[in-house]
Amino acid sequence: MSFLSRVISSGGRVIPTAQAQVQAQAAQAAVPVTAQPATVFVELGEASQQANIARNGVQVPVLTLNPAVLQTQLGLTTKVVAKVVSQSIQAGVSVAKGTTIDLTLAEPTSLKVSVLQNAFVPLQDSTLDSVFKTVVRDNPQVQSVLARNIASTQLTTSDQATLTSALAQAGAEVGTDPGHTLDSAFSTLQAAFTFGT
Repeated sequence: MSFLSRVISSGGRVIPTAQAQVQAQAAQAAVPVTAQPATVFVELGEASQQANIARNGVQVPVLTLNPAVLQTQLGLTTKVVAKVVSQSIQAGVSVAKGTTIDLTLAEPTSLKVSVLQNAFVPLQDSTLDSVFKTVVRDNPQVQSVLARNIASTQLTTSDQATLTSALAQAGAEVGTDPGHTLDSAFSTLQAAFTFGT
């Protein structure tokens, strides 16, 4: 008897070894493999909530689009990244269902540092996006300082040196004159970190 024709005995059933291997492979192939979703939404109410979007007090209708034509058109356009710069309610305030909230969106590539209340003057003519790309994006040390601190008063001596050095490399010196301080620089870099793309 050859190796493949030997049989495995278990519980009174006799299955040839080669047949058992084929059955095991078939059973394994039949099990569906699905990816786990990164975010799971659980609806706790009776019906899912829909946004009521209006422009100038008139509800914006839901449009049916031709997916093939839309895909072609979108392939010809430049992606526009917009960020929320303000809203009609205080941040963190809970509102009742149906409350209207106005959002103001802007492109980081068009927002200049000078829009900030505590702008860093040496960078005032730069956009928040360009400051992000030149000072923050490729510098993990700067990112770490900005992520760990919410105000310039919390900066350690090492943190201050990290920011001062990064700004100097970008040609923006920190000084003691109003608008040139480390506080102004920190506020500007925080905004760039928030709005940069």
